Amino acid sequence: MSALKRDVEALLFASGEPLSVTRMVQALTRPEAPSQQEIDGALAELQCDYPQNGDRGFELLRLAGGWAFRTNPECRAVVAALFEVPEESVRLSPAAMEALAVVAYLQPVSRPQIAEVRGVNSDSCVQTLVERELIAEVGRSQSAGGALLYGTTLRFEVMFGLAGVEDLPDLADFELGDDQKLELRRRLGLLAIPE
Repeated sequence: MSALKRDVEALLFASGEPLSVTRMVQALTRPEAPSQQEIDGALAELQCDYPQNGDRGFELLRLAGGWAFRTNPECRAVVAALFEVPEESVRLSPAAMEALAVVAYLQPVSRPQIAEVRGVNSDSCVQTLVERELIAEVGRSQSAGGALLYGTTLRFEVMFGLAGVEDLPDLADFELGDDQKLELRRRLGLLAIPE
């Protein structure tokens, strides 16, 4: 193993958060800092050593605008047992997931806008998402009320395995086909209501 590969591995392990290549260049001040290309090469080698869905306990992923080690999802039960984390304490309710999706796709967005999209008051959901550090205040609306605006956090990107919000699935992928719409209307008793 090269000294650079070893040092990059140590930085990623010790960091606890995704590291950008720029940050790694700044941290690696040996006799002279390595180039971005040299670090990219070391990262490529480490990705071979710690592949996603591989047979190791860790995997190296591009997350939240940087690189990070993450526990292999196959080890989830073992790690949860070590820390005795009840499953329900980390799971989000369907309402909170819905509110999170609204924020992720429409950010920056205010509480009233989230409620408007969901059709129900979303204050509790927003509070839960803020407490879990999945969303955060990102500014104020320019409208008369100056409502707080919310956006997703780096923790959101890490938790959902995204390199950035641009990696969110396209909303068009979730669009219902005509047959699905007809079945949904039939099940809801809405066949007589036009689109």
